[in-house]
Amino acid sequence: MKTIYLTQAIDLARDEPLLRVISKGQEFLPPEADDFEREAEILGNSVSFQRFLDERLRARHRIALEEIEAEVDAELARQRESS
Repeated sequence: MKTIYLTQAIDLARDEPLLRVISKGQEFLPPEADDFEREAEILGNSVSFQRFLDERLRARHRIALEEIEAEVDAELARQRESS
């Protein structure tokens, strides 16, 4: 394992992903700060994603979150019973 100073880490992170390992052995891979903005821009310029959003907007049938949660809970209960 290589120990480096923060200024070195920042310089390295500009060129490549930087894996941080703490003394307990946990590993962290910090994301680039502007990933969200970049993804939002890419999706905003995507014709297929815009088409998908238009289709979703026109859809008449909506499923309440509570209904989905109930279905998931029921499925999990069935899986536990069959195990």
